[in-house]
Amino acid sequence: MKQAVREKARQLRLEGMSVRDIAKELSVSRGSVSVWVRDIQLTDEQKEQLKANQKQWAAQNNGAQTNRQLGLVRRSAFQQEGREKAKEMRPLHLAGCMLYWAEGGKIRNRLYFANSDPNMHLLFMRFLREEMGVSREEITIYIHCHTSDPDAIRQLEDYWVNLLGLSRSNLRKTYTKKGSEIKRSILEHGVCGVGVHSTEIVQHIYGAIQEYGGFENPEWLF
Repeated sequence: MKQAVREKARQLRLEGMSVRDIAKELSVSRGSVSVWVRDIQLTDEQKEQLKANQKQWAAQNNGAQTNRQLGLVRRSAFQQEGREKAKEMRPLHLAGCMLYWAEGGKIRNRLYFANSDPNMHLLFMRFLREEMGVSREEITIYIHCHTSDPDAIRQLEDYWVNLLGLSRSNLRKTYTKKGSEIKRSILEHGVCGVGVHSTEIVQHIYGAIQEYGGFENPEWLF
């Protein structure tokens, strides 16, 4: 097997491929590839092509690093806005951020809040609309339930859509989980997840949580 890999590496080198790309292609170390192909002389044309490829790769890598840095700066700015808002000590803003800290998904660029409590959802929706200015069109909802009956599923979907003041256009695929009759009775309306694709909003909330809580969590930036 090793001999076959070695011969393949030599073949690729003869075709003008770089040591780095050969190692990646064959899932072996660069050191091994270097030893296997060190006696192969590239043509002037192949050398020029490798130089051109290296320059292109470096430019792409620099561009990606720049974009990552810009993204980090933006997220830091959004968190700072959240911190400043938290200093106003607005009750609904405080409640919404604390609910998200407890029940929200800690995702860098997307808000996702899931719970089975209708009243908790109503409060969180008030927070999104009144404090964060989220429009109905920006919201998506996902329902998780313990029934596979189509009529029951539609009733659950209608329940959450109507409760949250949304329409079926806000609804995404409903997920069915296997469970006992006890579980079905406890979670009468299943679990509803509310999503908003917005780096600004979720990072605002992260910043506010840290301000309210008096702690630092740099991991939420990355």
